[in-house]
Amino acid sequence: MTKITLVMPKKGEKVIKNVKKEGKSTKKLKIVWVSLLCLLMTACSNEFAKREYDSNEKIALKEDHYAKEVSVFKSIDGGYSFTASKFDGRETLWTEKVKENQNIEINFSFRLSKGQAKIVYIDSEDNVTTVIECLPETSTDEFITKTVSLKSGKNRLKIVGYDCEDIDLKMIFAD
Repeated sequence: MTKITLVMPKKGEKVIKNVKKEGKSTKKLKIVWVSLLCLLMTACSNEFAKREYDSNEKIALKEDHYAKEVSVFKSIDGGYSFTASKFDGRETLWTEKVKENQNIEINFSFRLSKGQAKIVYIDSEDNVTTVIECLPETSTDEFITKTVSLKSGKNRLKIVGYDCEDIDLKMIFAD
């Protein structure tokens, strides 16, 4: 038979302090776990990008909504270059305000190794038109010329995609 001996601390000070410390550390641990779980759920999910890929209403919004890794957007001679190792969502790449309607020609080189992406034109009335769409099997290093009819007012080009990896996009505006 095992004999148990209870030792009572003086005036309960140690027990109370230990209980309080244990309670605080347990609370902190729970907060850390919940925070990590939320972070993992939002960081690993691209469901928003899949849902919004065909939603002209969402695409036309002035606010961008995206998650990307190792990306560079820079001005190049006559246009812009955009690269990203991973991309999900929608991001504005170009904005131009014009006084009257006009046509512009844009040369696109658009590649990716995984996923689905497109460049869309959004006119001043928030109408959305797909200019070029890219899948791994339709990727090209060669330039494809597209004509975009700008309307008076604010015009935008956005990249929209999900599950994208290794994006390499070049947009060169013809004179």
